[in-house]
Amino acid sequence: MALDSTKIVDSTKLDSVKIVDSLRIVEKLNAQGREKLDKKNGFRDVQLGTQIKFFKNIVKEWQTDDDKNYRRKTDKLSINGMPLTEIVYGFYKGRLTHIYLTSPGIENSRNLLAFFQSIYGPGEQVYEETVEFDNMVQWTGEKVILTYSEVASKQEGFFHFSAVSSAAKK
Repeated sequence: MALDSTKIVDSTKLDSVKIVDSLRIVEKLNAQGREKLDKKNGFRDVQLGTQIKFFKNIVKEWQTDDDKNYRRKTDKLSINGMPLTEIVYGFYKGRLTHIYLTSPGIENSRNLLAFFQSIYGPGEQVYEETVEFDNMVQWTGEKVILTYSEVASKQEGFFHFSAVSSAAKK
């Protein structure tokens, strides 16, 4: 009579193996996402670091010292069929350093978050809840940082693409 060679495995060890494997998969997805984020280096047809003189159809929104923020009249205020309230381009000393996207409604914002996660990976949970933001997820590349900030009290989500300064790398 042959005996079954099935082994009894401690479930706590099995769970920790699954967790480690899951973490490896998440890190691999995030690493691939960071590469994509750096390769894109911006949003749509705009790359961070571009001089303001190359922008057409822009209207100044606000300015503080060397920081100037504009909107483009020609921007389509939606991504993959999901609406945006605004897209603002932030320039420091004449070069694009920030791109701000505002999304109306928490459900819509979370759908956009899922869309960006499908491109750049899950990201890292920065804060679960803070005084200002209810949810923050961040992708940190070598050249670009993308942050999602959710403000449930305002029923909005904010996406912020920012150029990593050379001083921050040191």
